[in-house]
Amino acid sequence: MMWEAHYILKSGTNASYIWAPFAQVDRIADAKARKEATAELIAKNRREGWKMLLPFRLYFIQEDAAPVAFTGRGTRKKVAQLKAHFTTCEESPYKIAKPYKVCTSVWEVPGTKCFFYGTIGINLVEGTKPIDNGDLVIFHTAGWKDVGIYIFKGLAKPNEVASLQDVVAFVESIAIRG
Repeated sequence: MMWEAHYILKSGTNASYIWAPFAQVDRIADAKARKEATAELIAKNRREGWKMLLPFRLYFIQEDAAPVAFTGRGTRKKVAQLKAHFTTCEESPYKIAKPYKVCTSVWEVPGTKCFFYGTIGINLVEGTKPIDNGDLVIFHTAGWKDVGIYIFKGLAKPNEVASLQDVVAFVESIAIRG
């Protein structure tokens, strides 16, 4: 299974990204009107069969990304961390236990300039830190102003990613068409 979404950098920030269809709603100044518009957007997407996996708002922390222990990826360059929280109105199969966090380290794909990858970490038990769930996420960006995100269920195992180059080639073919 593959899931695809597009996020754009929120104006006036250097780390906050919003789901592209949500960008218009996010600009509504009045909190009550914004909440109503958000509920309408969610309802519209449900009717159309769209399933959100990630929150509407993500944060890519590029500077001072927290260090990680050397693993099988220790030879690859870590470029960022993705961090996000689900709000009460958001639904997702990744929204399992409080505090409803999603995170991943973002690693450079060797031999590419605009593809990065990670594995999805989510809270499986309330009050615990996020745990890798085995889903591979590919990020496509040419300058971190907008990011294409592609999630592949079950394609990542701890400390290794099955056929990373093949998955990136597949995403590249989609990104070029789109």
